[in-house]
Amino acid sequence: MAVSVDGRITTREREHVSLGSERDRRLMDELRARADAVVVGAGTVRHDGSPMRIRYEDLRERRAARRLPVHPVNVVLSRALDLSVRSRFFASQETRRIVFTTKRAPKARVRAFERVAEVVVLPGTELSPRSVMAALARRGCRRVLLEGGGEVHFAFAEAGLVGEVYVTVTPRLIGGKNAPSLLDGEGFLWKDHVRLRLVSARRAGEEVFLRYRVPRSRGRPARRARARRP
Repeated sequence: MAVSVDGRITTREREHVSLGSERDRRLMDELRARADAVVVGAGTVRHDGSPMRIRYEDLRERRAARRLPVHPVNVVLSRALDLSVRSRFFASQETRRIVFTTKRAPKARVRAFERVAEVVVLPGTELSPRSVMAALARRGCRRVLLEGGGEVHFAFAEAGLVGEVYVTVTPRLIGGKNAPSLLDGEGFLWKDHVRLRLVSARRAGEEVFLRYRVPRSRGRPARRARARRP
């Protein structure tokens, strides 16, 4: 994720902003090119509406050479399917789409979304990141990229499912106690902090590109694995 120096990903009004430079967008596409699937919450679809595609031709060709689909599978998490089926996200014919939802979703909404995506109704009323990952693995998607929002990031981190974190720090301050951040949700208390190991730090222009790895031996058990309000 591209963030402001104070860790925000957009403003308190959830404005549609592009924080990163062309270098940041290239890095995003490189990560997408390595992924089998890209996961976002319903709020990201409502806010942006764009399908997650690979924009650079050389990266698309690289995937084709590996006999992979041109674009990774687009995955949306929505507990009640309270988003528009007419969004441009669902209008694109370029990507395969999977929508994960719960028993909260009305059957009529499920039928509507089945016309534009594969719909997976998970048990219960909360979306379990572990159940999502297991279902994706059964569909051949093992390398997964999370692209927001902050509540989805928190749910997967809380479940112990995050292996690496890529952050582009952009030269601006946004502020606002209600502005979304890289990691939202309940947040972690001191004893549950997810500690990271810095893999690389690179400055390009006024941006800093950070890559962290989550040590496998951190020993923090997953708890209440769920994605809130996607």
